[in-house]
Amino acid sequence: MTDPLRCLRPDVVVEPLVARWHAWPHLISPATAALNTAHRHLKTMESYVAMPQVHAAALRDPSLLGGPFLDLGGGRVEEVRALIDWTRRRQQPGLALAADLAAAWALLGEADGHGLGPLYLRLPEGLRGLVELVYTPAGAADLRLNEALLYRSDCYDPGLQGVMLRRVAGDERPFAMSTPRLDEPDSLYLEIPFADPAYDLLGALRRRPRPLGEIAEALGVGADRLPLLESFLTERAPPASEPAGATRWRYFGHACVLVETAGGRSLLVDPVIAYESGAEPERFTAADLPERLDYVVITHNHADHALLETLLALRWKIGTVLLPAGGGSLVDPSLKRALQAIGFDDVRELPVLEQLVDGDLAVTALPFLGEHADLDIRTKAAWLVEAEGQRLLFAADSNNLDPALYERLRPLVGRLDTLFLGMECKGAPMSWLYGCLLPSAPSRARDQSRRLDGSDSARALAAIESLQARRVCIYAMGLEPWLKFITSLAPDPASAPMRESEKLIGLCAERGIPAERLYGKAETVAQPA
Repeated sequence: MTDPLRCLRPDVVVEPLVARWHAWPHLISPATAALNTAHRHLKTMESYVAMPQVHAAALRDPSLLGGPFLDLGGGRVEEVRALIDWTRRRQQPGLALAADLAAAWALLGEADGHGLGPLYLRLPEGLRGLVELVYTPAGAADLRLNEALLYRSDCYDPGLQGVMLRRVAGDERPFAMSTPRLDEPDSLYLEIPFADPAYDLLGALRRRPRPLGEIAEALGVGADRLPLLESFLTERAPPASEPAGATRWRYFGHACVLVETAGGRSLLVDPVIAYESGAEPERFTAADLPERLDYVVITHNHADHALLETLLALRWKIGTVLLPAGGGSLVDPSLKRALQAIGFDDVRELPVLEQLVDGDLAVTALPFLGEHADLDIRTKAAWLVEAEGQRLLFAADSNNLDPALYERLRPLVGRLDTLFLGMECKGAPMSWLYGCLLPSAPSRARDQSRRLDGSDSARALAAIESLQARRVCIYAMGLEPWLKFITSLAPDPASAPMRESEKLIGLCAERGIPAERLYGKAETVAQPA
């Protein structure tokens, strides 16, 4: 009997994990992974073991969604306790690195503007040869890690990486960043490092069927788990997507936009692709992507723009990943090194104002301000995409703090056909994302004033007028239901981003500029010249 060919069901979530926590780039980079483990994961789990009902009660308050609370309903305490013990044993090199970094920061507190040479000999032994001690031009002591060496130390452990498969009904998924994934009877956990070709097979399996035996062998699934694996597969292959045939862009939700040219080239911005859940609203899914993605571009290193769950699922069809040129500091780890470590072969950084030209497609990296709590983070870029006469600017979550920037860019950029802009104008406080990386906790007042903010209506309008945009598309509002597992946001018409985006749409209308807030899916086909 022949083994029928099978595809992955379109409603199967393939969630990459690091040490059982949702994988995002800061859990790949060794130093940020160590600090997240020491100061976020362990502390949250220990708090849960001590007060499980407090966590359960907190999650019944919508205003606390996204906070440091385990979503386990107050149960499974012994499993969490076992995960704490395993984490302390298995991630000992990373925990030692976190402790050494704390000692190094304390040592730098002695820096008084004189030479730092004598401090090297007093560094913890585990950091010797891995850090450079420096002063900022203003005289503040700082340290810079040698990430290339860290990836070659025992602090980077691909054996902690794995993936969990499960089917979803609808778009509802628990917030991913604050709860580890424990074993479930309907979920299949596989310990497979991300660089393994098995992820390419899984990604392609949505479109290219394989025999069950071949799939099981590639994933290391034995006979005892074969029925569960089979439940995630179907003999029905999806139809092939239709080629564009013209220059067009398609909105896939949040900040994810696909640009295709009439010449057959394709570029995907900030990949976050929804699953086929059958729920509203309508959406494009992986089945609507072309057979090959020539380029993927990422605006900045936040989980809702550099989503590893989507990136790993698409790796098999990605030609080149284009990134902002950055990295080099503790709060700004190298996204390029992280992606290379997990199996992306062609990853290129494009410095500000440098351009890549490929036939009828041109891509230029542009600077943007804000969205990073005033930290010195350089891994961020807006992307000017020119496709057969169409000029599209993906400005990410730009906070137009200084309108002079866009005034200076106007003669270099030219008039835009469409400006894509995020307006999360009251983002999370700095500590929500970066707190575990800082030498000491900021005061509440400073934490609240330094937020991950995008533009409000006034700042956005200034950018629109500077760049003479013919059309405005607002995204990155976190409203699509399939984004809630990353953003923790629920639609609220009274929220500041919603009010400010509505105000901006009105201001644009007064000036004769078409403006809309994207939601679910959208598509525009360029008219032939």
